[in-house]
Amino acid sequence: MSTLHHPVEAMPADMRDSVTTPSAARVYDWYLGGAHNWAIDRAFGQRVVDIVPGMKSYCRANRRFLNRVVRYALDTGIRQFVDIGSGLPTVGNVHEVAELHRTSGPTTQDVRVVYVDNDPVVQSLGGLILDRQGDPLRHRALRADPIADPDGLWPMLSETGVLRLDEPICLLMLSMLHFSKDVDRPHDALDTMRNLLPGDSLLAVSHWTTSDANEQEQEQNRQLVELYEQSTHPGQLRGKEEIQAFFGDFVMVEPGLVYAPRWRSDDQEDFIGEPERSRMLAGLARKA
Repeated sequence: MSTLHHPVEAMPADMRDSVTTPSAARVYDWYLGGAHNWAIDRAFGQRVVDIVPGMKSYCRANRRFLNRVVRYALDTGIRQFVDIGSGLPTVGNVHEVAELHRTSGPTTQDVRVVYVDNDPVVQSLGGLILDRQGDPLRHRALRADPIADPDGLWPMLSETGVLRLDEPICLLMLSMLHFSKDVDRPHDALDTMRNLLPGDSLLAVSHWTTSDANEQEQEQNRQLVELYEQSTHPGQLRGKEEIQAFFGDFVMVEPGLVYAPRWRSDDQEDFIGEPERSRMLAGLARKA
C-alpha cells in the first residue's frame, strides 16, 4: 500500500474526484502487484477479479508485451519513448526495462522516457516516484489527455526538453484505448498522433478484445464494461478490425496484431499454447 497521503479537502476538485473514485491506473498497479494504490482501488480491483478471475494474468501478459516492445525498439536504434495512458511508472516500467537492457545489451546511448496520463493523482504521484527512481533530465511525467487533444501533446513534449521530436520515437498506447469510447473519437486522435510522429517511429498498441470470446467471456465483458462505468475511466471493448485501424497505414512488425503472448514471445509467458486466453490483442508498427 502506498505510504503517500493527500488530505482530500485540500486537493483541487478534479484531484478529489480521482481520490474518491477508483482509478483505472491505480487499479492496474494493484493487478500487477504494485504498492501505489489505495483501499478504494483494491476493493474495485477485487470486484473485477471476481468477475474475470484471470485479470491479473492478463495484465502480466500485457506488461511482458511492453517489455519485449521496449527491447525491440532499443535493438532497432530507437532511444525515445512516450508512454500514453501509462498509469504509475512502477512494476517493470519503460525506463527500468530500457535501463536494464541498455546496461546488459549492445545499446550505449541515453534512453529518454515521457510518461503521459490524464489522471491528476497518477501524474502527481508518478512525478514523485520518478524524482526518487529516475533521472529528471531523461524521465518525465506529464498530465495530458491526448485522446481529447492530440495536437496539444506535442508542444508539451517539446517543453520537457527530454525528447528530440525530429528523431524517431516509440509511442506506447498499451491497455489504454479500451478506456476511450467511440464518442471520444480515439481513431481520429490516433490519426493525428501518427502524422506527428517522425519517420521510422514505432507505435505499440494493446487492447482488450471481444474477438473469439465464448459465451461466458461475452458475459464477463458485459459485466466488466458496466463495472468500469464506476471508475475514473469507463470504456469500450473492440474487435480485431477496430483495433487494427488504430495503426492506420503504418507497416506492421511481424507477427502483426496478435494476442499479446504471441508477439515475439519468450518462455516467461502465462499462456504458452493458449494465447487467445489472454484476452488482449497487441501489435507494433513502424512509420515509413
